[in-house]
Amino acid sequence: MVALTSRQVLNLNHNKQSPSHGMPLAAALAATADDVCARKTYALPASSDSAPQNALQHSQAHRIRIERDYSTGDARQFSLKLPDALAGRIDGQRFMQFVGHINERLAKAEGATARNVLEGCLAFATLYLSTLVIKPHFKKTVDEISRYIYHVNNTLFRPAGLLVIDPKQTAYMFIEIISL
Repeated sequence: MVALTSRQVLNLNHNKQSPSHGMPLAAALAATADDVCARKTYALPASSDSAPQNALQHSQAHRIRIERDYSTGDARQFSLKLPDALAGRIDGQRFMQFVGHINERLAKAEGATARNVLEGCLAFATLYLSTLVIKPHFKKTVDEISRYIYHVNNTLFRPAGLLVIDPKQTAYMFIEIISL
């Protein structure tokens, strides 16, 4: 692969030739692209034709998703139903309390309260510079949910061999639980 400085790029654009071998620029770029693609190939185990599919199934087998519940509209809330994969590992009542608490906090964060409306107006009026000084209610509530998940991971899920991934990492599309 050919590394170019800014001066060489300017010369290339002027001369329309590559810095090495005097070949046209398009041919040099194509050769460079072929070189990069050749280095990006990965060998898979030759054990079976379905090795990539088996690897995908194996990685997904240890992950459990709690999907969002759209029964009441587009509000951010998760399903309270205990997944079958967790049935024998944690108490159903404690699981419902866990998801219910997250749902309650998300509803509180997104609610149309006077505070949220004033924060939104202030942020808009100051071109969102006020958010650098004043931490918005939504951000505070999301941080509170993250702390709660950390606490519940240590008290409920880790003893059962599970780990809850913070739904902030998935934009609150689902809650992911990993089997350790």
